[in-house]
Amino acid sequence: MSVEAGTSHLGKSPRYLRLLSLLLLVASPVLVMLLLSLMSGQNMFLSKPIFNDEMSYWRLMYSISERGFDFGSTEHLVGYVAPYGPLGSHGLSPVAAWLWYVLLFPMTDSALVIAGVIMLSAALLLMYLIARPGISETLLIALFTLLYPPLVRYINLSMMEMPCYACVIVYMALLLRYEKEQSGALPRSFWTLPLLFVCGLYCTLLRMSNVVLFFPAILIFCHNRLSLKLLLCLVLYALGTLAFNYCFSLFVAPYPDALYTLMQSDSLAELLRGLWLNTRTNIINYLDPFSDNSLPQAMARYFYLLVLLALLGKTLLKREGGRMRLTWRWAYFGVFAAGAAGLLIVLTIYYVFDWRDYRTLAPLAYCMVLWLLLRWSGEGRGFRLGLAALMLFGLLMAPESYGHVAQDPRFYPDESTGLDYSELFGDEACTLGLYGTAYDLALMKDVPANVGICGGIYEENTHGYGMDYILSLPGDPAPSPEYYEYYAPMEGYGDLYRRLTD
Repeated sequence: MSVEAGTSHLGKSPRYLRLLSLLLLVASPVLVMLLLSLMSGQNMFLSKPIFNDEMSYWRLMYSISERGFDFGSTEHLVGYVAPYGPLGSHGLSPVAAWLWYVLLFPMTDSALVIAGVIMLSAALLLMYLIARPGISETLLIALFTLLYPPLVRYINLSMMEMPCYACVIVYMALLLRYEKEQSGALPRSFWTLPLLFVCGLYCTLLRMSNVVLFFPAILIFCHNRLSLKLLLCLVLYALGTLAFNYCFSLFVAPYPDALYTLMQSDSLAELLRGLWLNTRTNIINYLDPFSDNSLPQAMARYFYLLVLLALLGKTLLKREGGRMRLTWRWAYFGVFAAGAAGLLIVLTIYYVFDWRDYRTLAPLAYCMVLWLLLRWSGEGRGFRLGLAALMLFGLLMAPESYGHVAQDPRFYPDESTGLDYSELFGDEACTLGLYGTAYDLALMKDVPANVGICGGIYEENTHGYGMDYILSLPGDPAPSPEYYEYYAPMEGYGDLYRRLTD
C-alpha cells in the first residue's frame, strides 16, 4: 500500500466511525426493544397496556383519535373533575406527548409504545445534530441508553416516560449549545434561546417537576454571575412557574395525592406539619433499600444521589498541577441545582414508594449523566474514570431489567366481546363510572369513544357525583336507587345503570 493510499484511508476512518457511532446512538431504543423481544420471546413492538395508568392514557388518546375533544370526562377518579375539558387527572400531558402520533397513525394497542420509541430515537438524533458530540461521547451515550435500567424497564410501556426522556435529551443538547454560544466557543445564533425556552415549556407540560430545568439556562442567560439581572430573572421564573401551574391545572382533575391532601389543610400549622411528616417519610423510604423490596429501585435512588454528588464535586473541585483545588464552575452547578430541586420536589410533595419516584426522577438522572458525558473528552482522566465508575454502578441492574419481561402478561388476549355498545350510550359525550380501578383494555376498546370512563367508586356516598352511567360488574354492588336506575344489561360485562334526572 502506498503512503498516499494509507493516508487517504486514515483520513476517511474518523468519518466512517462517526457515522457508525451515530447509527448506534439513534438505533439504541430500537435495539433495546429487539433485545427485550429476543429475551422474552414476544414482540415488544406489539406491547399493549395492562396497568391502570397505561390504559387511561391509551383510552384518552383513543377518544381523541376518534372524536377530537368531544367526549365525556375520562381517566380520573369519580368526584374529581377538571374545571375545563374532558382530560381528567393527567391533563394536557398525554395530549402533548402523543397527539402528533394519533393524528398521523392508527390507534393500535401498541400505539403509545411505538410513539415513545420513535420520539426517543428522534431526540437522540436531534441531540447529536445540536450538540455534535465526539465519537467517544456518542458511543458512551448509546451504551448508556442501551443499559440504563429505568429506561429499559419502561420502554415497552404505554407511559409518559419515553416522551419525558426525549424532551429532556433535546433540552440538554440545546442547553449545551447555548452555553457554548454565550462563552464564545460557538458563534451566536438567533434560534438557540427561543428553542431552548420552547423545549423547556414542553418538558414542563409533560411533567410539571421538569420546570427545574429552566434554572441552569437562567444562570447562563445571566452570564453565570450574581447580579440584579439574575435576581429579577429568578423572580420572573417563580412567577412564571406559578402562572403555568395555574393554567395547567385548569385542564386537570384533582387527584388525591400528597400535594392535594396537603392543600386541604385547615391551617398553616397543619399544612407545615403535614409537609414535614410527608417529607420525613419520603426520605426514610428513599434511603431504605428495603422500603419497596426492590433492589433495582433502591439502586436507582442511590444512583441519583451519586450523580448529584458527582455534579457537586465538579462544581467545587478542580485538579491543577496534580492537586485538587477548590473552585466554582457554574456550568455544573446549574445542572446540579436542577437535579437537587427535582429530588426535593419528589421528597416534599410527592410519594416515595414503588414506581412513583423511580420513574419520575429517572429521566432527570439520565439527562444529568448526559450532561457529564457530553464533556467526556474535555475533562481529565480522573473525571473519565469517576464517570465510568458511576455509570457502571448505575448499569449493574441492566441484566435484571432486561430479564423482567420474560413473563410479561401484556401479550395475553384482551378477551374483547366484539359487540357494539354504541346504541346503549348514544352519540353524545357522556361518562361511565366503574367500581374500583381494576379495569382492562378490552373494556377500554369496547366502550364507544364518546364515553368518558371514570374509575373509583367504592362506597355508597360516592354514587352522587354525577356519572351519567355506572357499570356494575359481577360481584359489584348495585348503585343507590336514590341516584341511579337500572338501564340495560351490558352483555359480556354486567349491568348498566343510568343516572336519574330531575
